[in-house]
Amino acid sequence: MIRRQIRKILAGIIPAVLILTAAAGMTLAITPPPAIAQSFNCAHAVLPAETAICGNANLSSLDEQTTGMYFLIVGSGAPATTVALVKTQQGKFLETRNACGADIDCLVSAYTDQIMFLKNEKSNLGL
Repeated sequence: MIRRQIRKILAGIIPAVLILTAAAGMTLAITPPPAIAQSFNCAHAVLPAETAICGNANLSSLDEQTTGMYFLIVGSGAPATTVALVKTQQGKFLETRNACGADIDCLVSAYTDQIMFLKNEKSNLGL
């Protein structure tokens, strides 16, 4: 949600900045905004895996998907056994993810496995 609000604000600001800089005869180097992880604050990223996620838009997107599904399931009123299973699996996933360090392929694999697990649990709950 915050990400959408930022994009909406930037969508209005960037064209105005481009017009003003062009009118002033200046050039402007535009760099994409840094990735924003959903499950942790990138300003406090210390682990190599966290730093890699914050610096890579694709990994950040996978992090956002994983976090969203996790909280959807945990907050859905699912049976306690399902919630306990999902929480346990999320802990294992985080251990696996962090063990990847900055290895992008390893991180993608860890996230893909967790997303598939969460999609299955979500489907089983009819969400």
